[in-house]
Amino acid sequence: MSIGNLHVLSTYLKKWSYHDNRLSLSYSYFTENGYGRDIVDMRISAPHNMVNEVLNRMVNKAKENFEGGNTVIKIINEGEVQRKLNMFLGKVLREFNTNKRSRGRVRMISSRSMDFYYNDFEYEPLDDHVKFYVHLNRGVNKMNGDLWSAAIDDLKQALAIDENHAQANKYLAEALVKSHRIEEALPYYEKFAEHEESIAGLKDLANAYIKLERYTEAASVLKKMKKIDPKDLLVQIGQAQIAYLQKKDHFAILDKIYEQDELWLRDYLKKSWEYKLPGFGHDESKMWNAATASRYLGYDRPFDLTKRAFNDELPCYFDSERGTIRFVKSELDSWVEMQNRYRIDGEKYQVHKDRISKEELKIGELPGKKKRSTKKVTNKAE
Repeated sequence: MSIGNLHVLSTYLKKWSYHDNRLSLSYSYFTENGYGRDIVDMRISAPHNMVNEVLNRMVNKAKENFEGGNTVIKIINEGEVQRKLNMFLGKVLREFNTNKRSRGRVRMISSRSMDFYYNDFEYEPLDDHVKFYVHLNRGVNKMNGDLWSAAIDDLKQALAIDENHAQANKYLAEALVKSHRIEEALPYYEKFAEHEESIAGLKDLANAYIKLERYTEAASVLKKMKKIDPKDLLVQIGQAQIAYLQKKDHFAILDKIYEQDELWLRDYLKKSWEYKLPGFGHDESKMWNAATASRYLGYDRPFDLTKRAFNDELPCYFDSERGTIRFVKSELDSWVEMQNRYRIDGEKYQVHKDRISKEELKIGELPGKKKRSTKKVTNKAE
């Protein structure tokens, strides 16, 4: 019978319900088989009862990471973990009951998270192996809170201990991309792909090359992905994305994907497709303001357009320092064309050139004409 060591790293109060008297607690941990995160949903009771339930769930979840089912899971520093969890859940319970008695006037609980190695005297004696996971976990927690710069710092500290860890390289690359530091993210994606020779490992690397307009390298990665799984739709959508950004016919590829899985294509075009075209992003002389763009798309108020833009529902350029938002005509045209061709939102969109002056229409227009597929897409939703 083997023994597996479970290190509990942090916990976070994810959600709660006064009506159902329940809460969901997320936690992170690592074992000999790597890093993991999970959620425990449970009825609210006395703190020591909840602690026992959480620890039992942790142990059972950790067992799933070991083959055979005969592994005995040992929680490292179990007494201290139990004490801290009891203290944390005690605070949560007191706030929960106080808020419940206020009949909903107070809806927040301030005691939301706990790091088991927060204090220096707890962190400093740890082996480097454990410190690595402490920083990895802190980085992931900060990414989940959109604290990208802080996440980058912790993830770099983790990689200073183990520079070849695939998961840490991927997380750092993602945090850098979110901070608009794509060039800096590339070597970490490359490192991740070296260790994860899979569709998932290569997909992000291909996307990073595409964002940097390094289309030859992106195409090379897509070829590797195709060798792994020739039928994977991510390969085809990557090829279509490159064609779009190079102002070539991308519809021929998208139409084939549509025939294979129209729901998958709609979801990808809505959430992941890059509508922004090279050559516009740093030149406001080629952009429209919200008032012009809203007239072009038929909105009565600029607010109706900007609300959708802030929700990443259509292509835009937002300058947070200046508080300005801009749009490019060619990108909006492509967005409308894609929407109507594949009925992404299930709606029919129109552009209104009659509401725009001739001078405005020239702004943000692509030089020359893109090649278009003349094939008609049969839309099953119609």
